[in-house]
Amino acid sequence: MCYCLQRRNPDTRVEHNKTNMNIVGLILARSGSKGIPNKNIKLLHGKPLIRYIIDSAKQVVDTYVSSDSQKILDVCSDVGTILRPKELAQDKSKSVDAVQHFLSLVSADYVLLMNACTPFTSEEDIKSIIKIAEETECDSVVSLVEDFSCHPSKVCTLEDGRVVGVDKGFETAERQGLSTIFKRNTALYLAKKEVIMSGTFFGEDTRGCVMPKDRSLDLNDMYDWKIAELLLGHINEAAQK
Repeated sequence: MCYCLQRRNPDTRVEHNKTNMNIVGLILARSGSKGIPNKNIKLLHGKPLIRYIIDSAKQVVDTYVSSDSQKILDVCSDVGTILRPKELAQDKSKSVDAVQHFLSLVSADYVLLMNACTPFTSEEDIKSIIKIAEETECDSVVSLVEDFSCHPSKVCTLEDGRVVGVDKGFETAERQGLSTIFKRNTALYLAKKEVIMSGTFFGEDTRGCVMPKDRSLDLNDMYDWKIAELLLGHINEAAQK
């Protein structure tokens, strides 16, 4: 089988930056979702899930979708599409391998990997992460969200059933006196081609791009899906007022 690239109409491409950097957006959308069957094209408020990130991304960056499923690619016809080899779309397949396959077909200085399962990612978020790369010429940028729930002062191990804090402030720390903690929200990863080809998305100079909590929901199971439906319902109601 030939795993070839289908481009959209070049007249619709976006001039996404003011530098000479060739930054290309990529969405990986395999067919074998377990937590939510057919997740990428499951209707969320009447719209296939993958369309949320596509509709934000294509306004900012030249965008492609890589999938092992032609059914998924059929709902992405307004952006570039790549039929990915099945061996790169298994449960244990690494995302970086799929991006390396993409780079064998598409020329890019940087690849912006965008998660179809974070439907609230906005044009603003995508512009922000690209701006950091343009201004710093760093190796990588990753999207983050502030999350006190994972602060070291709240984390412990169990040793013979006894609680052992991993941080000396485990028992007494007050939130107001603690440093701000961030975690990856899985929405956006931007990296230089040479970093990706080395087998990672994280180069020596990796910067952070902070996204708000209300745009950082990652849909992994039906509980997350129901939260997204509720949020979108509130957003739609507010827009109609």
